Amino acid sequence: MKFIGNIIIILILLTYGAISDENTCNTHDKLSKEYAKCNSELIKKKSIKIKDKASNKLKDTKKKFDSSKLKKKLLKFKKSKSHKEYKEN
Repeated sequence: MKFIGNIIIILILLTYGAISDENTCNTHDKLSKEYAKCNSELIKKKSIKIKDKASNKLKDTKKKFDSSKLKKKLLKFKKSKSHKEYKEN
């Protein structure tokens, strides 16, 4: 029974280190240069992730719009010189 208990404790301790692996700036003094540098790096990484996510959404939306009927109608309207010409086609 002690053997199983020891294994469970070891597994908990090993996973605890993996959970707290996130890079936080709490180890530095809040008024130091290191803290500011650490925060700026975290913000930079997060902003890159947000930018990539937004650009992927924009690409998906553009693909949907390119294949829609609305785009065809807008191009037809843009090419027509008058309202009558737009309605005839």
